[in-house]
Amino acid sequence: MAEKTHIIAIDSGTQSIRAVLFDLKGNELAIEQAQFEPYFSLQPGWAEQSTDDYWAKLCRVTRGLMAKVTIDPESIAGVGITTQRSTVIPMDRQGNALRPAIIWLDQRSVSSPPPLGTLGTMLFGIAGLLDAIRYAQRHSIFLWLQLNEPHLYEKTHKFVQASGFFVRKLTGEFHDSLGMVTGIWPFEYKKLRWYPMELAYTPLGITKDQCVTLFSPDEVLGTITREASEQTSLPEGLPVVVGAGDKQSELLGAGAIIPNIAEISFGTATAMHVITRKYLMDKDMQFFTWPSAVPGAWDLEMFIYRGFWMITWFKQEFGMREAIEAQKLGIAPEVVFDEVIKEIPPGCMGLMLQPYWSPMVYNKCAKGSIVGFGSVHTRAHVYRAILEGIGFELRRLSEVVIRKTGIPFTEIRVGGGGSKSDVAVQIAADMFGLPTSRMATSEISALGAAIDTALATGLYSTVEEAVAAMVHTGKTFEPDIRSCAVYNDLYQDVYTKLYSVLEPINTKIAQITGYPEET
Repeated sequence: MAEKTHIIAIDSGTQSIRAVLFDLKGNELAIEQAQFEPYFSLQPGWAEQSTDDYWAKLCRVTRGLMAKVTIDPESIAGVGITTQRSTVIPMDRQGNALRPAIIWLDQRSVSSPPPLGTLGTMLFGIAGLLDAIRYAQRHSIFLWLQLNEPHLYEKTHKFVQASGFFVRKLTGEFHDSLGMVTGIWPFEYKKLRWYPMELAYTPLGITKDQCVTLFSPDEVLGTITREASEQTSLPEGLPVVVGAGDKQSELLGAGAIIPNIAEISFGTATAMHVITRKYLMDKDMQFFTWPSAVPGAWDLEMFIYRGFWMITWFKQEFGMREAIEAQKLGIAPEVVFDEVIKEIPPGCMGLMLQPYWSPMVYNKCAKGSIVGFGSVHTRAHVYRAILEGIGFELRRLSEVVIRKTGIPFTEIRVGGGGSKSDVAVQIAADMFGLPTSRMATSEISALGAAIDTALATGLYSTVEEAVAAMVHTGKTFEPDIRSCAVYNDLYQDVYTKLYSVLEPINTKIAQITGYPEET
């Protein structure tokens, strides 16, 4: 039998899916990628994707990867999976998806949730969870399906996420990782388990039997079946591991396994993460506490819903000139913009941006804003203001986390598509006044999945050992003292005040226009 020296990681996001081959030193040896069909909206605010496309594209990338590499398939220790989170797919007993996936961008809600009843109201009230459970009811996809698609709901054997969907197709098992559970599930986050009491399930429109069996991020939860092997070209019997959601996997793939190292994910949704070995939470939900890709730990997540989506929005709405130039030069539009904004000084000559292009969980009336326009400003200033606005907001949220943990950050690592921008990474270094490192591979979410797979298959005995061997930093950006001073003054004297000044105005706008609806 060949020595186990390779791992395949599958990283499925909102827009694309990638299969990556790693060796045991964390070197990215080969990659295959396919774009998903774009999500569609049958009604305003809805967001759904085809599960048939999910499976077809997974098969395409695994077949493509296996076709392009020359390694002995026997040397592959396992396949690790990480996916986008908070995607809901109802499946029947035979493992068929009953409808398109409802993805994390979906904003449908339940306008009139059923009452909790006397007992439920009393128990949730005693636990201090009455507001939380009512919020969860209004935003429960399970309850929405129960009330609006009852014929389909009756056929639902299990509710799965994208990861659970892939695991069922690959192994025949309704299994998933506890590291995938985020958002509104009947999950006891402090104890890392499904809630033991049925009372926690009924208000959300789900039963305990409809939940999949959960495994630790470092456990094998099935093996590739013969049928799946024929469709994917993955070896039959190959162990399958699901570590955690894509954002938690990025934290692990960045090697940030101690609480003074934070990681920024410059993705469609931009997030900042830090690990904690002690369960902490914020009742105002200015940060979220999710199960980590590291067994027995938690991931504190500071989240900007649209994040680097705003860069995509800007390019589509205002970046035609740069897009044409980039096409002529055969480079990405971001490269052109990086050159254009390089000479714009920190602070954008007075232009400030609040990145609330989507409302926040803790303030549904929050709106994006750009203030400080003058005759000197161009489209390029707006582009840089987006990057700086994301940085200001992450700094604001990070201070909430640091107050909770009592542990200041000493280093930042970055991942996601936006981390390829030198300007974006330098702004992060200057905004926080900390050395900020790009990783050796841009596929750090996949690397996190590979690390969990290495642990689950016994290739490394501890997470520390695996990280030391497989995680490597690339270029480090040192903070510029003068830029740090500008950002610090703008943050303290302007940005933090903008929020409190504009909050009542945004609420009044919502009341007058009816948008967004207060929920």
